[in-house]
Order: sequence, then structure tokens, then C-alpha cells
Amino acid sequence: MREQFANRTFNFITKYNSKTEFDEIKIKYGLEVLYTTITKTLCILLITLFLNIFKETVTLMLFYSVLRLFSHGIHAKKNLYCWIISIISYIIFPLLIKFFVIKKTTIIYFGIISIMCFVFWAPADTPKKPLVNKKKRLYDKVVTIILSFVLITIVVLSSNNLINNSIFFALIICIISINPLTYKLIGISYNNYKNY
Repeated sequence: MREQFANRTFNFITKYNSKTEFDEIKIKYGLEVLYTTITKTLCILLITLFLNIFKETVTLMLFYSVLRLFSHGIHAKKNLYCWIISIISYIIFPLLIKFFVIKKTTIIYFGIISIMCFVFWAPADTPKKPLVNKKKRLYDKVVTIILSFVLITIVVLSSNNLINNSIFFALIICIISINPLTYKLIGISYNNYKNY
């Protein structure tokens, strides 16, 4: 289904425009990612509506997505694994957000540790999407660090447990997804840009 969507949309896009082989690979990959993201997000949101953790899930998704946009990080080897990990993550973490209160000081301390992790590890690329542009890697690293500071500042100023807990778990997921140890455990190469 995902490949059919990508192929049909790709044929429509490239019908009147000639593209290089590299452009074609990027367009097809982007279309597959778009399809997977939309269908997976809709499925997760339906499940969380049923479990009455919709608000927690959306808040977590918001903070995590903003960080992930610039820190990048690991992708599952297979689409099925991605679905399983995403569904489990967006059920377990929102349940923790809803039913536990994490102390503000704990979140702030972890936020400081997260910034150090982002300094060392962000952005983390993948074999399918190596970050070969040095300026882009530096830009993404700086933006990730700035966003972390902004999120920690929000925690300092906020007394809203939903927001604070969501930021805490968004940082946790992000750090796991860029950690070289995670790549090693899953058997995916790290710092793929070095191969180009």
C-alpha cells in the first residue's frame, strides 16, 4: 500500500518534469515516509482516543516532533517494527504522563543532561538519510540545543504537569533515538555521513 502510494504519486509528480536518479530516490523515499507518518499517526490517535490518553499523546507528539525535526535519529529497519515501537511508545509514555507526576527538579536535571547529549550526538543520521552537508549538521545541532534550552525554560516557568511531563518524556525518547548505543543494539550504522 505504501509503495503503491509512493509510486503513483511519484509518477504524477515526475510526469512533466525530468529528475536525476538521486532526485527520484529522494522523492520516493519522502513519499513513503509521508504515507507512513500520516497513517501511523492517525492509527495512534484513534487508539489513544479509545484509551482516553489523547491529550497526553498529542502533547508528547508535539514536543518530540519539534526536537526530532532537528536532532533526527534512528529509524527502525522495517516498517512493521516502526509501527510496533511507535504504538507502544505513544501508549506507554502518555499513560506515564497522565498518571505520574515527575518532580520539576528531576526534569530540569535531566534537561541539562539532555543538552550535553545533544552536544555530543545530535544530529544523528541513518544509512537511508545520511546528513552529508556539514553546515546543515551544525545548524541542526545548534537548533536542537536551543530548543532544549527553550523546553527546560518552559518547565522552569510552568506548573502544568501535562506540559512538564510531556517535555520530560520527549527528551527521553529523543536521547534514546540519537544515542550511539541504541544504533549499536539495533545493528544500524552511526554517523553515516562519514561514508560519503
